[in-house]
This record gives sequence, C-alpha cells and structure tokens, in this order.
Amino acid sequence: MYSMPKITVNHDSTTAPSEAFEKIKNFFETDQDIRKLASDMKVTFTDSAMTGKATASQFSADFSVKPEGAGSKVSVLVDLPFILTPFKGKVQETLEKKLKKYLA
Repeated sequence: MYSMPKITVNHDSTTAPSEAFEKIKNFFETDQDIRKLASDMKVTFTDSAMTGKATASQFSADFSVKPEGAGSKVSVLVDLPFILTPFKGKVQETLEKKLKKYLA
C-alpha cells in the first residue's frame, strides 16, 4: 500500500505559543480560501497540547504550536491524495503565505 503525498510547512513566529495557537485556530475555522477548497472540513483542537487536526474529503492536516526561543514554531503536516499531487507545490505555497498572514 502506498502512502499519500505529504507536505510539511514549518513557520517560526515571534508570537507567544498560546497566541499563535489561537491565530491558527482562527485560520482553520474562518479562512474563506480554505473553506472554498474544503467546504466539508472538520477541525478538532486539543488546547492543552496546542495541537489540532483538520479533515476533509480531499485532505487531512495535523498541526501543532510549540514554544521556540522567545516565540513559537508552528508545524503543519498535510496528507494529500495522489490525484492532487500536481498541486502539492501550490498547496505548500498557499499554506506558507497564510501562516505568515495569520501570524504577522
């Protein structure tokens, strides 16, 4: 059995971990671009661990926020179905832009 293509995006932020986690939650809950791509997306959060999971028919993503230096490190791991492999670069680029926007 083959594994699905994965995308890992890491973003270092000067934002405190708890604040960064709230911003990431806001992104997954309200961002219109991601909602257009995955209107069936369900997101669960584990506040105590500052982690979460987003699942939709086209992808799944795990994310976490960890303290790093004076700020935080946000990691997002996305599993894409093979049919979306040609869009892997675009998905990664979009995620990187969104993380920069929400964590600015």
